[in-house]
Amino acid sequence: MKCEKDEMEEKMGGLKQEIKEYAIRGGFAGCGIARVEDFPEYRKALDNLIKNYPETEPLYNPMYNRAIIKKRFPWANSIIVCIRYYGKYEIPQQVKGHIARNYLFDCRVPQSPDYLMVKNFTQWLKDKGMKVRKGGVPDRLVAYKAGLVSTGKNTFAYAGRYGSWINIITYLVDTELEPDIPGERYICPPDCTRCIDACPTGAIVKPYTVRMDRCIAYLTYGAPLPVREELERKMGNWIYGCDICQEVCPLNRSAWEGREKLSYLEDIADLLTPEALARMDKETYKNVVHPLFYYIPQEDIERWHKNAERVLELYSP
Repeated sequence: MKCEKDEMEEKMGGLKQEIKEYAIRGGFAGCGIARVEDFPEYRKALDNLIKNYPETEPLYNPMYNRAIIKKRFPWANSIIVCIRYYGKYEIPQQVKGHIARNYLFDCRVPQSPDYLMVKNFTQWLKDKGMKVRKGGVPDRLVAYKAGLVSTGKNTFAYAGRYGSWINIITYLVDTELEPDIPGERYICPPDCTRCIDACPTGAIVKPYTVRMDRCIAYLTYGAPLPVREELERKMGNWIYGCDICQEVCPLNRSAWEGREKLSYLEDIADLLTPEALARMDKETYKNVVHPLFYYIPQEDIERWHKNAERVLELYSP
């Protein structure tokens, strides 16, 4: 006869498989399980960034909480990790090279077809009787521990044929599930430095180390204004976010499919050109742009204007 422990393990194994199958049926590209634990390696990485680049301390200090999981969420027993692939979507020609793909295809906006995929999975877990808390963990590290991703020298997570064109969505749950086995931690060839060489602002200071305060993405939507002239001159034609280190990466060579149009983006693409954004009025920003690209606050329309004006100044004939 099976002992109680064996029966429990069999039951949990069946639930784990059910969770993964439901996630894939719902549209996720992958699903794995990680153990609930504290992450001293994440804390150490933040320590090193602040030690080597003291001016970044205000940016990294708020992230320390992500390393302390057990104290913050004593009820949690497992982390369910899902991978969402957005490389299937077609980039409107008007915004290509101006708005980064991760932000263009953000699944957190209700207009995204993947918005309900995330929401429905959350509700399904709750319907299974689980206590659920979305996010709050170091996503890329947890996804590695769940056997789903490896890390590139640009610090992005890579998920096999999907490349780095993915989002990691995590769920803390109170159900105990057997964790998956991590795969390969780092994936880049030792001699490849394409992302480092291509970064205009020198944000990738060395393999697997990025300074947020020099990253073009942060400079476009979060850095205090005015942006230092030395960095602003190197931001190129990016208005919101940046894709350079991912676009030059050989691991992404065949990862972008771009086969599905998103009508809600196609409908407003002409409003997202440098010319339109440079003269955008407050009502258009409030009602059309901000709901989709909300990292820049509603009151900060001038940041959009300045980013677009820089592009026009640098690249207009």
